[in-house]
Amino acid sequence: MTGARRYALGQAVFDRDRQAHGRVVALYLSPLLVRLADTAGFQWIARTVACEPAPPPPAAARDAEAGRGGVGVPAGRVPVDVVPTELRVRDQVMAGDRLVAITDLRYRHGGSRTMMILAGGRLAGAERRVRVYRPRTA
Repeated sequence: MTGARRYALGQAVFDRDRQAHGRVVALYLSPLLVRLADTAGFQWIARTVACEPAPPPPAAARDAEAGRGGVGVPAGRVPVDVVPTELRVRDQVMAGDRLVAITDLRYRHGGSRTMMILAGGRLAGAERRVRVYRPRTA
C-alpha cells in the first residue's frame, strides 16, 4: 500500500487523473479509493495515489466565503438554490462579480437545460442547481 494517502470528508483534493479539483464526499473501506464531487455536484471515484491535497484558496476567495468580501445580498432579497424549472423572470443571478436580473427564460423540449437571458442580452445556461436572489416574502 505504498503511496496511498488518507483523506477526510470535506477535504479539498486535486485528482491528477482527471485534472480536476474536488471535495471528498465519501470514503470507501479500501484506502485506495475516495468519491469526489466538484462544485457543480458531479461525482466520481478517484484513486488516492493519483490525488493530492489541494492548496489553500487565495486570500480573496477565503474572504468572500467568510462573508467579508465579494457581493453582498441586496436589501430585501434572500439567496435561494433552485432547479432550472423553478427559475423566474426578475430573479437575480451572479454574473461575474455582480448580480444581474433574468429578463427571459427558454426551455429545451425533452432536456433539462434552461437558457437564461440576462439583462443586457447575455445568455447563461442552467443545468443543475442555480443560486438566485429573490425578493423576501412574509
